[in-house]
Amino acid sequence: MFNALCDLYADLDSEDITVFSCPLCGRKAISSADGFIGMDCSQFETEAEEATVLIHEEGHFTAGAFYTPFSPFQVQAQAEYRADKAAVLKRIPLCDLIDDLKFGYSIWEIADRFNVQPAFIWRAYTIYRDHLGVDFENIIC
Repeated sequence: MFNALCDLYADLDSEDITVFSCPLCGRKAISSADGFIGMDCSQFETEAEEATVLIHEEGHFTAGAFYTPFSPFQVQAQAEYRADKAAVLKRIPLCDLIDDLKFGYSIWEIADRFNVQPAFIWRAYTIYRDHLGVDFENIIC
């Protein structure tokens, strides 16, 4: 299985990013450029949901995509996209995604394999297809 929680936490620790649990109102996690991720673990229903949030927050650090709470919506949206893109490139390898699609796995089976929520697999697909120009019909890995 890709993206096991213990591996994600270990990777973040090795990058000197501290993850801690705290109550959050209106969101499941928040990251700070100072090297912290605060997560409201009481809001997670599954391991895949927790892993998806961790992967996304890690993407903020990988991309350097941070903003302040009072940033304009456009700035926030750009940072969130950059975080998703970095997370996808790091945690959902293109060749593995293509192999799973060619094998005929459903989005739910692919999500299980990557230990993320199905919506994140769809996000990975659209980032690769729409923003990076991957032609899933004619690519060979």
